[in-house]
Amino acid sequence: MTSPTPKNTLTLSDIQAEQHQFRQSCKTLILATLNSDDWPEASYAPFIEDEAGNHYIFVSELAAHTQHLLENKKVSWMLIADEQDTRQLFARQRFTCVGHVDVIAREAAEFADRLEQMQERFGEIIDLLKGLGDFHLLKLMPERATYVRGFGQAYALSGDGLNQIEHLKR
Repeated sequence: MTSPTPKNTLTLSDIQAEQHQFRQSCKTLILATLNSDDWPEASYAPFIEDEAGNHYIFVSELAAHTQHLLENKKVSWMLIADEQDTRQLFARQRFTCVGHVDVIAREAAEFADRLEQMQERFGEIIDLLKGLGDFHLLKLMPERATYVRGFGQAYALSGDGLNQIEHLKR
């Protein structure tokens, strides 16, 4: 017979649900891209997420990160809790991914579906932006991720839809 889990102890299933809820609560992500000289540059973009854990951004060619992502399909991105909502800044809740980029063609059904999803989340600005020809819908596809909920509470996420979770220990 197994002993019950103490009420203050979270299971990996609980952690998985928590990180998913955290991702849903965020509206922007921080991007790390490489420029043509292989120097990293940071930026941000509003995003939506699909059922498989892919993140979508709708970005202008005028932004350096868009050029980087069109030229080099490797990317890292992070969702992070607001500083004002964080008790300990050295242990901010965050979700970090490493993956690749796919450009979604304007003619693709997925383009219309994702822009509709963006409009639901961000409002009428999407109508304006989709009329601008220099905007691209980019799909950020995670290969692996890390979720940190505090000191000693880091988790590796992998597999399809990042559905496999493992506590990171030394």
